[in-house]
Parts: sequence; C-alpha cells; structure tokens
Amino acid sequence: MKKVITAERVVSARTSDTGEAVRLVLLDEAGEESVVILPLDQLAILSSWLEQAGRLSDVGEPRQGSAAPVMQVDRWTVRPEADEEHVLLGFRLARGIEVNLRMHRSGASAYVKALGSLLGRMLPAAASKAKH
Repeated sequence: MKKVITAERVVSARTSDTGEAVRLVLLDEAGEESVVILPLDQLAILSSWLEQAGRLSDVGEPRQGSAAPVMQVDRWTVRPEADEEHVLLGFRLARGIEVNLRMHRSGASAYVKALGSLLGRMLPAAASKAKH
C-alpha cells in the first residue's frame, strides 16, 4: 500500500543504531507526525535526485522537455539474471551512486530497438544466452 506524505517540515533526522539507515520524523499540514526510515543507499539516491531537481529549477526549464531530473551516468553495465528471463541494467551516476534496473528480456529487446532507432544505427544480432 502506498502512502503519500506531504511534509511541512522535518522534526528530526538521525541515523539508526546500526548506522545503515536514517530515521526521519516529518510533520504534515495537520500537525501529525510521520516516521520514515530510509536505508543510506536510498537516501543517497533521493539526495542526488533532489540536487538534480534543484539545478533544473535554477535553470528554469527542464532539459529536452522532460519533467524528471536528468542525471549524468558515468558507467553502465548489462548482465543477465540467473533465471535468464531478466536482465539487470546498471547505471553508476556522477556522484558514485549505483542504480540497477531489473527488466524482462522482452522489455530489454524493445529498449534496444528504441535506442537503435534513436541513434540511427543497425540493430545488433539477437542476444545470446551465454553469460559474458
């Protein structure tokens, strides 16, 4: 179940006892508190998105008509999952944050076609099931 929290302010923020997460206490418009616990890796991603969004709002217009923040990718990887039905697309962002997206092979195939069309290049041969 999803819950939308609109926070007026942050009441407190502290690390967990293990140091692997941050506990946020947020206050909404009605004066009610909500507690959110974020693992440090998720907090790092959120921080990066907020930083990117701040830069976009300073410029005034989102890049290339996209309302979502644009993040610079330093390195990317593609690897098959053990079930051979899914692939992992890994992206290392400029500040060292890594994001992995799990995608079914059919979705990955459509992604390859879209990239090929966008780049105006011939499509590569069908992916082999051999692990690289």
